[in-house]
Parts: sequence; structure tokens; C-alpha cells
Amino acid sequence: MHRLRRGDALRLGGLGLIILLGSAWLSLATHALTNNASPTNSPTANPGALQSFDAASSTPRAVEETTALAVQRDYAHAWGALVSALEENRADLLGENFTGGARQQWQDAIHAQRQNGLSRRIVDHGHQMRVTFYSLDGSALEAVDSADLEIEYREGGKLLSSERIQARYLVLLTPAENSWKIRILQEVPQGVLNKGH
Repeated sequence: MHRLRRGDALRLGGLGLIILLGSAWLSLATHALTNNASPTNSPTANPGALQSFDAASSTPRAVEETTALAVQRDYAHAWGALVSALEENRADLLGENFTGGARQQWQDAIHAQRQNGLSRRIVDHGHQMRVTFYSLDGSALEAVDSADLEIEYREGGKLLSSERIQARYLVLLTPAENSWKIRILQEVPQGVLNKGH
């Protein structure tokens, strides 16, 4: 039977330590990647992030799992585009995420900002979305979004004011060829939606 000498055991112990440390580093790196962690953990790193998505009260039909996932993905992407567009005063950054009245609304807002030398920087702390309506033919989905937003109003590079708000939006999304688009994104006063929905 082969017996390890003391030097061999120390070398193997060092190798074991290297393997253990490497494994721990790999585990941490994998955790960071799968959770989209950023070094600063800044809320702006993931604008539009849905903290919750509730489709339990959807009528007249239930929201399929694949539809729910697509809506969450596309809604978050649209908010990311909106945050960038408002900060940089570039309507082209809205991309194909908005259509109809919502697209016109935000294009007009960006145009007005740019004309007056103003901009808005939004720090998006997340959204809680509740689906209230999903049409029988799957052509429209209505939801209420409770958004936690920090908004900085700027003139040139100068900060004029800032506020943190709990905004509520009435949202109407319609499907396109490969994605869901926002057709209505209308902020409503607190309490109004509770009466109708």
C-alpha cells in the first residue's frame, strides 16, 4: 500500500485549497451573472424591472405562461427605451416599443423638452404589474402598473428639482409580429383605477 509522505500531503493540501478557492470564485461569478448583478447595484442598471406580475384577475381569459413572459420582457424593454429617450431627448430611442397614442405622446414630450432645453433623468426602482383584461382573441392586454420612480428635472446639465413618486399607469399592450407594443401608457391619479378595476 502506497503511503503519502509529509511533503506530498502538503502539496496536495495546497492543490486542494486552490481547487476550493477556484470553485468558490466560480460559484460567486455564476451567481452574479445569473442575477444580472452590477458592481454598483444601481437601480438604473435594469429600468423597467418587474418586481411582480399578477395575471390572476385577468378577464375574460387567462394569460398563458408564454404570453406572460413575453409581456414582462417587452414591457421592461420599453421602459428602458423610454428612460433613455427622455434623458437624451431622442425620440428615435423609443424604437419599436411604442405604437399609436403612446408613441405620439412620448415623441411630443421629448420634442417639448428639447425645445425648452430640458430633460428628465429617471431612476427606475421597479414596477408591480397587474393584468386586468386580456381579450378573447389575444389582440389586447390591459394592465395597471404601480411604478416606483425617482425623477430628476434638468436644464442643460443643471439639476432643477427631483422627486420620488409612486406613479400608477393604465397600460394597453397589443401584439406585433415578434413582440408586445405599448399602445397606451397613461398616468392616472391614485384611487381612480380602484373604482374601475
